[in-house]
Amino acid sequence: MVKPHRTRITRRMKAIVGIESAIVLIAFVVVAAALAFVVLNMGFFTTQRSKETIGSGLAQASSSIEIDGTVLANVTISGNSGNVTCLLIPIRLSAGQKPVDLTPGKSIISVWILGKAAFPQVYNSTDTNSFTSISNNNITTICNNVTLDGASSVNASIVWTTPNNHDNVLDPGEKALIVVRFDNTIAPTAYDVVKVELKVPIGAALTVERSIPASLTQQVIDLG
Repeated sequence: MVKPHRTRITRRMKAIVGIESAIVLIAFVVVAAALAFVVLNMGFFTTQRSKETIGSGLAQASSSIEIDGTVLANVTISGNSGNVTCLLIPIRLSAGQKPVDLTPGKSIISVWILGKAAFPQVYNSTDTNSFTSISNNNITTICNNVTLDGASSVNASIVWTTPNNHDNVLDPGEKALIVVRFDNTIAPTAYDVVKVELKVPIGAALTVERSIPASLTQQVIDLG
């Protein structure tokens, strides 16, 4: 026959073992919860970094600037022929893009006359004393404002149209012209292909390539 006090001791021991098991189980649950929290945080952090990387990649891959209309050429006519002494390329921000700094040195304009000449950097100035509109009457004036300094036979400037806030940052709603002026010694002629590239601090470069038509008998021609 089992004595009563031994039965009580056995019950107490079982109770203590049960409590210890519960404590161990709770500890496991707490540790598992902590690990799960760490894993979730790492997952959220990785997801956020992935989104930032993708966004940055898209910003670098897409052009911040687009052509805003027709590329025009100013022609110097000599007899039955002529040459292109100036190109005017209208630009604006692409939809949804942030403002772009077009300060010379931060942005670069390169010009090629394919098969003839290349000019890696010709962007030297900007003009914020803007024009309200572009017409045949003032195209020559706009072109003449881009001076040829003798150091290069090609120079480029960015001319701002109204309205603008008189700085070198292209904001939403603002428009500007890339104006490329050629010296007579290098001016494109009939059938030449001219490429102009604007490289901005963020985003892909804007590349404009146009073929010079066979007939250069008008002072201003539409290059499309």
